[in-house]
Amino acid sequence: MAPSTAAYPTPTLREKLDLLPALGSLVFTTISALLTGWRRGPDDEPSLYLHVVYAAVRKLVVRLSSPQQQWVFPDTDAVYKHQAASFKLTPRTVELRHGAKGHWIGDPDARCVLVWYHVRKTGGGFNLPALNGHLAFFMTLVRARADLAVFFLAYSLAPAATYPAQLRQAVEALRYGAAGARRPSRVVVGGDSAGGNLVAGVLSHLAHRHAEIDDLSLAEPLAAAVMMAPWTALDGQVLLSPYNGADVLDAPALKYWAEKYMGARAPDYYTDASSAPADWFRGLPVVRILVLAGQNEILLPSINAFVKTLEAGYGPVEFYVAEREAHIAPFVNLNFYCGAPTGQGDKLQSWLDAWLDEVVASRSETAHL
Repeated sequence: MAPSTAAYPTPTLREKLDLLPALGSLVFTTISALLTGWRRGPDDEPSLYLHVVYAAVRKLVVRLSSPQQQWVFPDTDAVYKHQAASFKLTPRTVELRHGAKGHWIGDPDARCVLVWYHVRKTGGGFNLPALNGHLAFFMTLVRARADLAVFFLAYSLAPAATYPAQLRQAVEALRYGAAGARRPSRVVVGGDSAGGNLVAGVLSHLAHRHAEIDDLSLAEPLAAAVMMAPWTALDGQVLLSPYNGADVLDAPALKYWAEKYMGARAPDYYTDASSAPADWFRGLPVVRILVLAGQNEILLPSINAFVKTLEAGYGPVEFYVAEREAHIAPFVNLNFYCGAPTGQGDKLQSWLDAWLDEVVASRSETAHL
């Protein structure tokens, strides 16, 4: 199948003119949140600032169309170059097959690699931007661990590219990350939100080849898989949390994004891992799996259901839910200049540290044999 190279849609004149009233509604929402923030409960956002930010983000993702968002916000390529300059890192970008790009954070020859899935052009939910917070988080992480590099996939966005284009690109990123002298046992594949969906899809492809995607055979299992707030129920059949006042997402936005991503295709086990039977996950070629979520996730019920089914087929999964946290809080908070530690961010960092220490220890033991 030919690569997806469709240009991102340009907003119509009407959509461009609509940005002014959209800005007005965003200002109104921000002021309203500021005035009502004192009524936050013990399980809500930990600060008034985050209460206001989350309300503004919810309005933004519902009020603006994908073409509007993709026209207003910078793409991942520009964000990557800016953050690399801020952290005094040499930018290294790789052109992958099927129209994707990958950005290196750290030394491409590092002992271990984390292949992370996010987007190329303003983007979560297959439609929106890699945030500055994503890149700042991983650049800080790599700066502290010279034995780790991150290969950050910037995949194509819907509606210009629809399923299975993004899954095909995700497979190519893993193929590249696990190529050469690096063993798959030194590679972790991870992603957040829609990127978490792609992690589940890639693992599914490794165990059950997708008919429209080139095969990827690994000599040994991957070291691990990480899914932060995985959006694995695009068909909407798994109930969302009725409480979403402290999250950055809202049900209408999820429905809109899913429709744009799927196009005319029907959901399947590669797009909706939550609908797969337990046997689907039996024999996944990965040593360990970590799933992260926030207590205030609108997606939390579907994540809970997914983890339960995953464990029934694959085996034990480490599942961590951070109190009073929203969807992908480590990245969203950093993007809006809230540098306070998050439970999900701390868990991911400590989990990766433990894995890297294991790799170093095993290497030392082998050297002394």
